[in-house]
Amino acid sequence: MDREFILGIFVSILAALMLNVGKGIQKQKVHVLKNLKYALRSDHRIDFFIWIVGVFLTATAVVPFSLAIKLTKSASIVSAMTGVGLAGLALYASKVLGEKLKTGDLLGILLVMIGTSSISYIGAADRPSFSGFSDQLFIKVIVILCIFSLSACALSMLLKKLHGVSFGLAAGVFIGIGLFMGDVGLKKAGGSLSGQLDTPYPYLGLGFGALALCLTQLGFFKSPALVVVPTVNSAIVLTPVALEIMIYQRFPSILSLALIGVIVAGVVLISRGTAGHVE
Repeated sequence: MDREFILGIFVSILAALMLNVGKGIQKQKVHVLKNLKYALRSDHRIDFFIWIVGVFLTATAVVPFSLAIKLTKSASIVSAMTGVGLAGLALYASKVLGEKLKTGDLLGILLVMIGTSSISYIGAADRPSFSGFSDQLFIKVIVILCIFSLSACALSMLLKKLHGVSFGLAAGVFIGIGLFMGDVGLKKAGGSLSGQLDTPYPYLGLGFGALALCLTQLGFFKSPALVVVPTVNSAIVLTPVALEIMIYQRFPSILSLALIGVIVAGVVLISRGTAGHVE
């Protein structure tokens, strides 16, 4: 496995920690958004500033994410690393937010760590080619994913169930789409980080990221961080994989799929172990 790929894995882990801890900080102070006109009052100003710090961390994670995609040449491998960031979130949620860590949570974190570390060893030989890419097909697939995600949110509001899971799912799909668009922009620019800015894809990716931010906050209003964020991460992992299958007509290896399954099983365990348990 080449050094460039290994460096890309470490950069993706940094981006994942920024994304996950940033969302933990947002959850800590999301209450300031319930009445924005009071957010800048003296008694709420510090809370609003802390929330902005969380947003800044998640927003600037796009820089190491973009670099990691360039180094690994695979959006699905980079997205899989978001699971590692759960370790940072779990610690933050436990120590700062008062969300209890149970046996299921610890087992889930272990599965995520095993899955993400193992997938890095096989990822170098499992990178998709850009051949067969179609803008028209890409747009159709994105529209279908958006309709599916937003319908899940609407259904959860109607049934008043699975609020955090539904909004986390939608946010994760949108972030996954944004990562994939960053990958497409790099490929169309011949691998140039600056050249991709001449394509529409990084800007569309940022737009999807902004929508994901809004959906995450809506999820935080009624659900713990360790329900919403693991669901976000699960969708972030699966969305680029699904897009690579549908857009590039290329299936990941059985081992890659198995390891992604391990990661998803881990985040499901974390979600089941912590739902509603806040000190």
